[in-house]
Amino acid sequence: MKTWICFFLCWPLWGWAKPEVIRPKTKTPTAFAIVVDRQSYEKVRPALEAYRDAIEKDGLATYILVDTWNDPAEIRACLKRLYEDRKMPLEGTVLVGDIPVPMIRDAQFLSSAFKMDQKRPWDQSSIPSDRYYDDFDLQFDFLKRDSLQPLYFYYSLNPHSVMQIRSEIYSARIKPMAREGMDRYSVLERYLRKVVRLKAERNPLNDLTMARGHGYNSEAREAWAGEQLALREQLPDLFRAGSYVRFYDFDMQYPAKWAYLSATQRESADVVLFHHHGAEDTQYLNGYPEGSGVNLSIDNVKRYLRSKVVAAYERKKEVEQVKQGYIESLGVPAAWMADALDPEVMAQDSVFNAEMDIHLSDIHALRPNARFVMLDACFNGSFHLEDCVANAYIFGEGHTVVAQGNSVNTIQDKWPDEYLGILACGVRIGQWARQVHFLETHIFGDPTYRFDNTVDPELDLNRCLVREKTHVGCWLRLLQHPAADVQALALRQLYENRAENLDALLKTTFETTSYGVVRMECLKLLYELRSPQLLEILPLAVDDSYELVRRFAVIYAGKTGADEAIPAVVHSLLNDRLSARVNYQAREAAGLLDPEKLLTELQKQLSDGAYWVDEDALLEKLRTSILRGKTAWEKNIAVILDTASSVKDKRFEITRHRNQTYARSVEPLIEFLLDPSREMDLRILTAEALGWYDHAVKRTLIIEACEKLLTADENPRLVLEALKTKNRLSAGR
Repeated sequence: MKTWICFFLCWPLWGWAKPEVIRPKTKTPTAFAIVVDRQSYEKVRPALEAYRDAIEKDGLATYILVDTWNDPAEIRACLKRLYEDRKMPLEGTVLVGDIPVPMIRDAQFLSSAFKMDQKRPWDQSSIPSDRYYDDFDLQFDFLKRDSLQPLYFYYSLNPHSVMQIRSEIYSARIKPMAREGMDRYSVLERYLRKVVRLKAERNPLNDLTMARGHGYNSEAREAWAGEQLALREQLPDLFRAGSYVRFYDFDMQYPAKWAYLSATQRESADVVLFHHHGAEDTQYLNGYPEGSGVNLSIDNVKRYLRSKVVAAYERKKEVEQVKQGYIESLGVPAAWMADALDPEVMAQDSVFNAEMDIHLSDIHALRPNARFVMLDACFNGSFHLEDCVANAYIFGEGHTVVAQGNSVNTIQDKWPDEYLGILACGVRIGQWARQVHFLETHIFGDPTYRFDNTVDPELDLNRCLVREKTHVGCWLRLLQHPAADVQALALRQLYENRAENLDALLKTTFETTSYGVVRMECLKLLYELRSPQLLEILPLAVDDSYELVRRFAVIYAGKTGADEAIPAVVHSLLNDRLSARVNYQAREAAGLLDPEKLLTELQKQLSDGAYWVDEDALLEKLRTSILRGKTAWEKNIAVILDTASSVKDKRFEITRHRNQTYARSVEPLIEFLLDPSREMDLRILTAEALGWYDHAVKRTLIIEACEKLLTADENPRLVLEALKTKNRLSAGR
């Protein structure tokens, strides 16, 4: 096979560096790149080349890039050059073997939920992210290479960078680990052979299982039902004769794990969507058994107490003192803890606890067959570690080809199934993932895998998303397509291209479409546009039939901080009390808005209505909640502005504004930011906290304050943080 040394691609950047680039054997509208370390390439070369051939047979020309890869910048530069090839632009890549891991700092706002103090150890307070490789507009400053983990490379987001993720290509990881008596290269070879075999099969998406763990989305039944209704819009063929779809909840069988694991082993399984909490080695499914029986309740309390006694013993605390504390605080008899350290009881408790969740050992013993496994959980995709849940699924002996997981924690209130219906249009899983990921979200396995296009064989969305992505006319035409997620995707692409009169189009579409997922897309894009028309549709959105629309309507209302949003939030508080997650977010939103105006609106709507049987109790409950939030905010601001309060207390209260973007906090925080007498580290922290007000109606005040700092004789660190905040708040304007 002819090889080609990539002088013209790489020499201007690295001088002597010469990655071996094996060119595609075919020409196609777009291209793909396999980036592999040299040792892995040499160990599994025939299997890797067979994988390349399988991708090309599917209509995607594929490069193989081989090197020792001692610097992530080398890989990024090569990928960027291939992407800029006008004749055959790169659409995606897979990173195989020992590929450097970018550990991103100073960019937590690009994640969905990660907000760790960066004073903690760098390997814990950085976000492992391949957005470094697939989003070329993000700019990073190299900080250092980890001395203990040589594949970890730490980067800081440059203040001059764009402040939004819009990846030009998709990416995935294939990182094998030794297991089951096989070395890591044997595991890699077996996986590649599996992919080649499965890519040769035609497989429509007609078998899906969704499974939920305890504590997910407040265990809201409305949220659970809403997702099922949405999937019927997105993947209608699943609900026809001959297809298979199931929805499992954690309390349908105790423990849930055996039914869930069985679902992944179904020979015909195409997709399994997991919604639960997680760790790098665990899928958390169950708590203690639920029920109202006296004996069951006592057994649960006993298990809880025994776990506390064992933990105290392991930490070498005074066990009897711990027992006495629970006896006094909970009023339980000492006998309920007497056998806590009995070896037989400890073993029984250990087995009981292990069966509540799915562990790595369970997955390693499994034969996962679902072609695609989504892990909507924290840490299940910690690809920088030796092993993780997502990795375990793809390297099993079954048919699982690809998984999605998160390298750090992830927020519950997101839209995990966004655009999922385009998978039935034959869209490559990597291409779908590119539309929905955060800084922490990653694909494991072959990102080029795709299901048969059973929706519209004449429509090539893979090509459209690369070759036609800037053609507004193409996406306007696809907005008329009968498939719900094709319409939603078209709206997203019109947003990316800043199409004319998009605000009006989104508002009209929201008001006229029968698809809940399309309404959700309109709502989301109006929020991203910071459009005044978002406030105009809120009254409709908080009453929508799709729970996710109602939930995000109140979330967005709170984040804007607009007085005009108050009637919609109050309406939700009064009328959607049984939708647990919506009600939770409505209460959170109310805490961010003007309390006096909330109380006035609350009284007005109660007076206008006549059907609340518990009106007096409801009014008192909501009044108490609003006033409690007002008091908490007043204490927060008082601590920040009080010159006598400690730096530690100020730091804690300032960082609260990353999660709670109170509209009424903007002016006092700006006052603190611009005060040269304040501690410099706290001013820098305040500048960073104000960056989280990127959708607030008062963001122009923050931008003006940052501009003052940019022209003042100030500490360079403060100026750079102010620049980053200004860029965040100005993004998309």
